[in-house]
Amino acid sequence: MSRVLETMTWPDVAGAVAAGATTVILPLGATEQHGPHLPLSTDTVRATALAEALAGCLPGTLVAPALPFGCSDEHSGFAGLIGLDHDTLAAVIVDCARRLAGWGIARLVLLSAHGGNAAALDRAAARLADELPALEVAVLGGGAAVSEAVLAIAAAESVPASALGLHAGEGETSEMLALRPDLVRMHRAVPGMCSDDEGLIAALEREGLRAVTPTGILGNPTGAEAGRGRRYLAAQTASGRQRLDGAATAPRKVAS
Repeated sequence: MSRVLETMTWPDVAGAVAAGATTVILPLGATEQHGPHLPLSTDTVRATALAEALAGCLPGTLVAPALPFGCSDEHSGFAGLIGLDHDTLAAVIVDCARRLAGWGIARLVLLSAHGGNAAALDRAAARLADELPALEVAVLGGGAAVSEAVLAIAAAESVPASALGLHAGEGETSEMLALRPDLVRMHRAVPGMCSDDEGLIAALEREGLRAVTPTGILGNPTGAEAGRGRRYLAAQTASGRQRLDGAATAPRKVAS
């Protein structure tokens, strides 16, 4: 039976819940620039793929349709941006959670592939802890930094962290080559802003991405490979499963 809600009928969903489905993963992406070579949907594609992979190894787990709009004002100045304020996204998450709980879901996993969603995720989780205390909420991918699992693979394959990048670099480009190669324009890929400076994120939040990198790229996508992208995705899936398995031992634990 499908685990993907948008492909299911309501009797399918009711049957899945009766059979023990208690968890829904809500993928959160964004609609924003990812350099001249990746589509605006990059984060949404990645979030959906990670959610479906994670559901495949977690019994009793369903996947909701991805939310394609995130908190992306740091990308202002680039064409194509569609985004939400932090409070708006938090409210949308809370509204969705109320409906999910209404038909029997006991755990909601918020899986974000866009670092800019972090504040909204925190606000939503705090509100849900007050409003729906019986609903367990877990947050995956809530930070702006590259995951340790991905950094470890890159290091093992001699990809510098500065090339891996925080946005549209080798990491995201390799993942998109694995997931949707038809949407990747590798002939347009160019090195972007490559830096390991710990103050880079603060500068981005203060000045916006366009002030730091005119192409919108943080990293160097030119060496991206689909095979390495698959390894990045598998590592993130394994890390997410480990965190959720640990969170399951505590009824209100929030993983991040």
